[in-house]
Amino acid sequence: MARRDYYAVLGISRSASSEDIKRAFRGLALKHHPDRNPGDAESERRFRECAEAWECLGDPEQRARYDRLGPLYTPTGRPPSPDELNDIFRDALNGLFRRRRPGGAGEDLRYTLTISLEEASTGVERTLDVPRTVRCKKCDGTGDHAEGRTPCAPCAGTGRSPTRRLLRTDCATCDGRGYVPARKCDRCGGEGRHPLEDKLKVKVPAGVATGQKLKLKLKGHEPAAFAGTTPGPAGDLYVVVQVDDHPLFRRRGADLLCEVPVTFPEVALGADIAVPTLAGNTTIRIPSGTPSGKTFRLPGRGLPTVEGGGKGDLHVRVVVEVPTALNADQRAAVSALGERLGQDAHPARRAWEQTLRSRR
Repeated sequence: MARRDYYAVLGISRSASSEDIKRAFRGLALKHHPDRNPGDAESERRFRECAEAWECLGDPEQRARYDRLGPLYTPTGRPPSPDELNDIFRDALNGLFRRRRPGGAGEDLRYTLTISLEEASTGVERTLDVPRTVRCKKCDGTGDHAEGRTPCAPCAGTGRSPTRRLLRTDCATCDGRGYVPARKCDRCGGEGRHPLEDKLKVKVPAGVATGQKLKLKLKGHEPAAFAGTTPGPAGDLYVVVQVDDHPLFRRRGADLLCEVPVTFPEVALGADIAVPTLAGNTTIRIPSGTPSGKTFRLPGRGLPTVEGGGKGDLHVRVVVEVPTALNADQRAAVSALGERLGQDAHPARRAWEQTLRSRR
């Protein structure tokens, strides 16, 4: 069922022409196409919404049926199920009993911002291109010209539907205005607001993690201001942070984990090895006889916490890389080394073999 306003999804008015609909869909589809936004779940969701809206509004017959049925519209033409009717009735009751501010408030917006782990470590300021709906300045949000307004006859100027008094829905003739405009505003098409690509700056604090939200007050959609009403405040913009995966580090809260491949001579004899940090490379000393899988902690080399109070640690795990594709000389050298080391150099292996023999 059409639980979303397809016109709002495409950012167009209900009086938009077929060309306007096609132009709006193409622009949004290009902006949110998955090929241009790999891994961005929000863009993928917006692309599906736009495609669904286009399938309906791009077909004149489907559009006429959608305009006629509203939330009862289904692409297949089937009647709504009892559960779907219950959802519509519940939404209507929520709108009836929810405390409304004068003129109504604008809708909130959600924006997914992807940053790198380095940016999450230091914090970053970004400029976002946010498609939002703003109040029309030409008509001051009323959607029409003040001259020639006549009271709406079906609702007697109340703006309320005369046939569904329990739910007190807006009058379908005047769209809740209480009057019929003589001439619609040519800037917003009578909607009282219009879409705009806005540039907004957001400061991302250091230590932010995937899923955290940053709130930009009053940067969501702005409501219209129909005659006789005071427009409510604009909605808010919620920026949801997505921190990209890093090729070297894994994150665990404020700590970072990193695996460093080392050679057998390095762990057997001890060595200074280079390890990465978010601020650049550093060197640590691994003692002789270090086993594969040993983890070394570098205090304060992790991520800062959003609340402050220090940084996490960097945990470096060394993993011995086993040589592969040895030539004949190399194989002979390894074999000779194994014979010279003997069992005394491998106490764990010797204990393991003794345990096996005891089970026979």
